[in-house]
Amino acid sequence: MLTGINMLCFFASYAIALGLEILGLWNRVRLRRVALLLMASVGLFAHTWYLGVRVAESPQAPLTSHRDWYILAAWALAVVYLTAKFYYRKSSMGLFLLPAVLGLIAASRFATTVPLATFEAPRFWGRIHGLFLMLGTVAVLLGFVAGVMYLLQSYRLKHKLASGDRLRLPSLEWLDRANSRSLGAAAFFVGGGFITGILSRLAHTGSRNFIPWTDPVVLSLGGMMVWLLAAEVFRLVYPAARRGRKVAYLTVAAFGFLVLVLGVMTLEDSLHGTETAAMEDAAEDAQ
Repeated sequence: MLTGINMLCFFASYAIALGLEILGLWNRVRLRRVALLLMASVGLFAHTWYLGVRVAESPQAPLTSHRDWYILAAWALAVVYLTAKFYYRKSSMGLFLLPAVLGLIAASRFATTVPLATFEAPRFWGRIHGLFLMLGTVAVLLGFVAGVMYLLQSYRLKHKLASGDRLRLPSLEWLDRANSRSLGAAAFFVGGGFITGILSRLAHTGSRNFIPWTDPVVLSLGGMMVWLLAAEVFRLVYPAARRGRKVAYLTVAAFGFLVLVLGVMTLEDSLHGTETAAMEDAAEDAQ
């Protein structure tokens, strides 16, 4: 019960912070920034405490379920949000980052709590696999946010729309750098996640938890990796002066692949993190 209250606590804190960000579009209320930072900090504190409790509950295999994976990714984005809020005080990036944080937390409610792998020595690659994919998720989401802001800022400048004091976005140059770095990081981490997944798969050859190449998660993740690698090659070879909008579209499309992968993870015909696999692991450990 206490753990559930904590999840509701940091979700509500982030939701209030988002409400204060939206309020800033219409009214620069005095002390709004202070209240916003306070609520976001309270949310991050509760969020961190929740993850600490999860680690204490499973010291042998901490944060290994799909639900923990979502919440940990949301925590990383919340850290990025608070950091950006201190460095870019008047920026409206929270309008784009906080919905991603809230979306991950909400999605975690539908994710399984069954561990992805047990704490056996051969499962080392499985845990590294999960870490790489979690970091890849964060990189894709950051690229998506930067891509959306780039396209919006580019549209405003192209049509000579007044920016005003309401929706304040970083410059196109800054957003282009953020886009490019996020795309590169996403390609690295998702590629690393796919490779470590193969190594983990080879370690389980012949076991009852052996995941076939035709598993929906394997196929969707492979497609996402190919897309990210192709997008990164395009970014590296295309002239920098003309790639801004194109890279933004690529990162937005990468988000579509991410949604597909996360959705496939909830399918019952995937062997990733299913309860049956976990029960078989427990039976093998007992023998």
